[in-house]
Amino acid sequence: MNSDEIKEELKSKGIKNTKAKGSLLHILKNAEAPMDASSLHTASSKEASVNLVTVYRTLQQFHEKGLVQEFPGKDGVSQYEYIHQGANAHPHFQCEKCGKVICLGELGFDDALYFSNMAKQHKVNSINITLNGVCEACL
Repeated sequence: MNSDEIKEELKSKGIKNTKAKGSLLHILKNAEAPMDASSLHTASSKEASVNLVTVYRTLQQFHEKGLVQEFPGKDGVSQYEYIHQGANAHPHFQCEKCGKVICLGELGFDDALYFSNMAKQHKVNSINITLNGVCEACL
C-alpha cells in the first residue's frame, strides 16, 4: 500500500491527511491482527513522531468514519482493526495468558441474521464477538 492510496482513502472519508494519520492507517491496514492503542503508538513511533493522545484521537476519528472496528479486549482495553472493503463481520479469540488476539473466520449470512434477530426492535450497526480462553501456543 503506497502513500498515495493512503492519502486517497483518508480524503474519501473526509479526514485530513497528516503524517501521523497516514502512518496509523498504514499500520492498521497491514496488521495481521487487531491492535490496541499502545501497540499502535509503539509501531507508529518508528515511522513518525506521534504521541499517545494523537493515536487515541485518530482511532476515534477512524472509528467514527468507518475505517476501523473497535471492540473490547482483555481487561477492557479496546482493540482496533481496519475494516477491509467488502469484509464481513468476524469473531475474535483473545488468549487470557499471552493477550494475543486472533481473527476467526467470517460470520456467514445466517450467523449475522441470527444475532440481528436477537435485537428485533433495535437497529444493529455492527456485531462484535470475542471468545476468551487459552491459545494453542499457551496450552
